[in-house]
Amino acid sequence: MLLLCAVVTSVAAAQSTPATTLRLRGTIEKCDASARTLSVSTSKGDTVQFLLPSTTRIRQGGREIDLSGLEKLAGYRADVHYWESGGRKTAESVHVIGKTKG
Repeated sequence: MLLLCAVVTSVAAAQSTPATTLRLRGTIEKCDASARTLSVSTSKGDTVQFLLPSTTRIRQGGREIDLSGLEKLAGYRADVHYWESGGRKTAESVHVIGKTKG
């Protein structure tokens, strides 16, 4: 009985542990507000797609913007903080840095 309680407790603790936040910096390729997705290209030429739940914080400079504002910023550089689960990347925050040079 004691062993069963220990196993249940460790499984519950593992499930409640928050996911590690990762970071990606790249160029915004496209934001689709209706699908709530963001595509960002990296310096290696890869394109990474993120889910944008309603809890995602989106900022440009010092101000908060919404998805419709983010849709207009293709070509801008951005830092995306996200977590990954089951092969899907979910953005916690997007910080638009500035227009890419070129």
